[in-house]
This record gives sequence, structure tokens and C-alpha cells, in this order.
Amino acid sequence: MSTDEEAELAQLRHRAYSPSADIASDPDAVRRLVELEARAAADERVPEPAPAAPDEPVAAPEDEIPDAIPERSRFTLPRLRRSTVIMLGAAALVVATLATLLVVVQRVQTDPLQAGATQIARLAPDPTFEAPSSLTVGITGNVTAFEEFEGFRVISQPSYFDAEGAARCMTVWQPELLDRAGGGGFSYDGKFFLTTCGAGSFPASMTMLLREETPERAQTDFPAGTALQFVYDAANNEIVVFRG
Repeated sequence: MSTDEEAELAQLRHRAYSPSADIASDPDAVRRLVELEARAAADERVPEPAPAAPDEPVAAPEDEIPDAIPERSRFTLPRLRRSTVIMLGAAALVVATLATLLVVVQRVQTDPLQAGATQIARLAPDPTFEAPSSLTVGITGNVTAFEEFEGFRVISQPSYFDAEGAARCMTVWQPELLDRAGGGGFSYDGKFFLTTCGAGSFPASMTMLLREETPERAQTDFPAGTALQFVYDAANNEIVVFRG
């Protein structure tokens, strides 16, 4: 390796292994690190010198020549130095670790603007829960209900304005606070009951702040002042819950 490549490798290792590591968010840097690690490991491979051939063959005494001389293999595999094996193992571990980090980071970052927020749940579809018909008036089929979370339920449904489009809508509420009155209507005794729809590449999302007097907070284990955001992840058909 050249001096410049060694300096570049040292910088990439710092970005990968230091407490302030940030290389997981830079796929190009990850690929370059793997390339330089492999090149550094290759440079460690030093072939062992072949034994020098004697100037003249020396014949053994006749009484010491064995009856049969075992035939040796013409070709032998080169032995790897112990340091080379360690470097190759380390390079493989770096590749596996960084690949895992990239997958995790890409899966968590549903919304690129979740500054300071923490993902706390992913809600999968729950086919056992039947969404109240009063919440899906005018929608025929293609309604998905998701797992319960801290008293909340979420359903996703086609947009009223773009039934054939890719942007879906999302409704978040607490069944405990929903009063389904007669005649197909309903009333809600909470503060946060809202249907939001996605638009273009923006997913449907809903944000709330659970104050001391917020009715929904009483159904949860969260303290007053907790901010929650529900985001519809269309690629995985899940609801991602963030806490801010």
C-alpha cells in the first residue's frame, strides 16, 4: 500500500471504530474501508523462502537407504502467516459488522427528519382486530388494522381522494375512548383522533404530545410531556412509533 492509502485507511478506521463513529451512514466510505482492509491483509502475505538446493546431491550410505521412499506431493499450499490470518479475520468481521449496521440504520430511518427521536416500536398487521365500520364509511376493503400499542390502535386505508393511488391514509385512536353511538355514528372522548394521508413520497404520520390532562395518557405508561409520532412504513406495511 502507498503512504496515501495507509493514511486514508487510518482515517476510515477512526470513522468506523472510534466513539464518534459515523461511517455507517456513508456507504461509499464503508466500501472503501473494506477495499483497503483487504489490500492491507494482502500486503501481509509474505511467501516463505524456498529451501536452498544443495550444490551437489549427497548419496546416503547403502545400508541406510530405506526399502521404499514415500512419494511426496509435487505441489504444496503456501502457509499463511499468523498475522495474515488475523488480518483476514478482522477484515471479514468489519464487513459483517458494517453491513449489519447499514441494514439496521436504513430500517430505522423511516423518516429522515427524526432529529433526536427514538424508535420505540414497529406495529405489524393484526388480522384479529376488526376496525369499527363507523371509521371506514365509504371505504370498501383494503383496510389494514395493526397491533395495539399503549392503548392505541392504528388502521391504514385508501385515500378518499386517491383510492387507486399509492398514498394511503392512517387513523390513530384509542378504542377505550371511542363511543359508537347508534345509527352508525360515533363520538370520541379523547383529544387525538385524526386521519392523515400520505402525499407523494411523504408517508402518512401523526404527532401528539401527551400532557398531564390528556385523556389518552391515562391509558398508557408514559409520563406527562411525552411526545409520540406514528409513521406509516409502506415498504414494510408497518406502523413505526417514535418517541421524542
